[in-house]
Amino acid sequence: MFLLVSASVPAQTDRFQCAPLVPSKARQPAYGAAPGQPRCEGFYEKNVSQPFLELVSLTRSAPGSLTVDAEGRLSLRGSLKLDTRLVIQPMRSNPLYRVDAGLSRGASVGWSSRTMLQATGLQLRDLGFLALVGAEPMVLAPVSTQVGDEGHTAYAVLRPSVAVSSLSWRAYRLGSPAVLPGDWQALANKPLFAWERIALAIPLPTDGLSLRIDVAGLDSQGQALPLLQFVVLGANDDNP
Repeated sequence: MFLLVSASVPAQTDRFQCAPLVPSKARQPAYGAAPGQPRCEGFYEKNVSQPFLELVSLTRSAPGSLTVDAEGRLSLRGSLKLDTRLVIQPMRSNPLYRVDAGLSRGASVGWSSRTMLQATGLQLRDLGFLALVGAEPMVLAPVSTQVGDEGHTAYAVLRPSVAVSSLSWRAYRLGSPAVLPGDWQALANKPLFAWERIALAIPLPTDGLSLRIDVAGLDSQGQALPLLQFVVLGANDDNP
């Protein structure tokens, strides 16, 4: 369940738009609206597509450093100035399970991980967190996963759907003054298997403005994968 712990934002309602996923026919709970709760949750069916690079988590804490309270809750927060869509999903390729919920600007939410972990058999360290504002390209706020988690680094977790021979990335400033893309930097020093995760530490501008991130990869045959692009919102951004 979700517990809103900031009284300064409007209360959420039980009406929440689920993601366009196909609910699982074989596993329960199947993805859909959670009864009496402002969220959607459950197992869903795989959607076959072309090879891709995927962002599965963007947080202010390094992967694997999550802590919960005595009741198994995480304290989650997105943007201070924009409402976001919280997505919680396994960083592994399986099982296909997802939680979607609204995350109001400036609010912290206490999320109990027990339902998801019991249904999937995963550990807390296996979960990824995204706070989405826009989709084309993805615009996200780094998710704070614990109180006081407000450093100047965002930690992205990426995974390719196929084996890759190389990955590289670049970051550049948005807003004013804008900065042109820099040189590509190697991200993977060795080939990666399909669905193997890799973490990227992204230094955030100290003035709280946005960064655009590009990630490029070559598959095991040397063919380019579709470019992954996403925008990391700064703490002072109020326009996606």
